[in-house]
Amino acid sequence: MFFDPGPMGNPWGEPWHPECKSCRGVIGPDEATEQLHFDRDEEHRLDEMNGTYHAECARPYLSIKRALDALTRGFF
Repeated sequence: MFFDPGPMGNPWGEPWHPECKSCRGVIGPDEATEQLHFDRDEEHRLDEMNGTYHAECARPYLSIKRALDALTRGFF
């Protein structure tokens, strides 16, 4: 039997909302978000953590990012 699923997209015409990289929950239009961007690093692959996060979910990652940025810029 032939089955034509129609256009591939969100089912039932639901609007698309971004997904938090940490908790995988849907980020609503009125929720606070943080955009994280780690530079490409072949050894540690931190660029896989780039994306949109809930503001609360991003807090631990932001502290890691601040620490890494402080270490890479040097002490002098």
